[in-house]
Amino acid sequence: MEVGKGSFTAKGVAVLRIAHQLIDGDHLILRDPVTIKLMAPGIKEYILQNRERFFQPEMLALRSHVVLRSRYAEDCLQRAYQRGVRQFVILGAGMDTFAYRQPSWAHEMNIIEADHPASQAEKILSLKNAGITIPENLSFVKVDLESDDLSAVFSKSVVHMDEPVFISCLGVLVYLKEKSVEKIFEFAGSFPKGSEFVFTTTQKKDLQKVTSPEIKAALTEEPWISHYEPEVLKNLLKKYGFQDISYLTAEEANRLYFSDAGTILEAPDFSSIVRAVI
Repeated sequence: MEVGKGSFTAKGVAVLRIAHQLIDGDHLILRDPVTIKLMAPGIKEYILQNRERFFQPEMLALRSHVVLRSRYAEDCLQRAYQRGVRQFVILGAGMDTFAYRQPSWAHEMNIIEADHPASQAEKILSLKNAGITIPENLSFVKVDLESDDLSAVFSKSVVHMDEPVFISCLGVLVYLKEKSVEKIFEFAGSFPKGSEFVFTTTQKKDLQKVTSPEIKAALTEEPWISHYEPEVLKNLLKKYGFQDISYLTAEEANRLYFSDAGTILEAPDFSSIVRAVI
């Protein structure tokens, strides 16, 4: 990410979420009427006029992954809430819109959007311009995931470090150096038993599959840096206190979200969404 500017990737992800609302029919994996309000005028027309681009194989798979990871994380969050968790930290929040379309059960949660100051400033401005009210249970934390001491930053925020937390970190770790990723694992693993961490990761083979000019251009702007093989990742998470670690498989994703006959999207044929519980 260029210094002083918001994330290019976060805006691209927002476009894919909007496309899902506009061109994927009525059987949506993720219902998100908010994102389109945050983006520049003309995005809707661009998507509708270039519909075929969003159905090209790699773009279609990426689109499926983007909406799946948010839906899965939000479903895991609801189950964590039912277990008594009342803190939700979104690391690298980007253009995430959960707080602005939160269901009634989430009103009891303390929601924290944590992001780089430049990205966060752009988002807050977009919210203001769109006339979207900041929910009372939402707080913002400025953090540089590469350089900041996460425990020091969050201990000064509304986060209660001695209470269980649900943390999501979607589409973020791959852009960070490995030492920064491990720092995040250490931070997430420092919370009490019952805390949960849902995040995305990649393997080197995922990068080798990329042939789409549009996706390659995005990777030039913000390259993928860190990759983890499943067993290496699981051992690393165990090192920091996580016990229950699982990947969302393509088979499970299809059963949970894509088996409806009216669903246009298909489950991604790769596993990159991880759930880890202390």
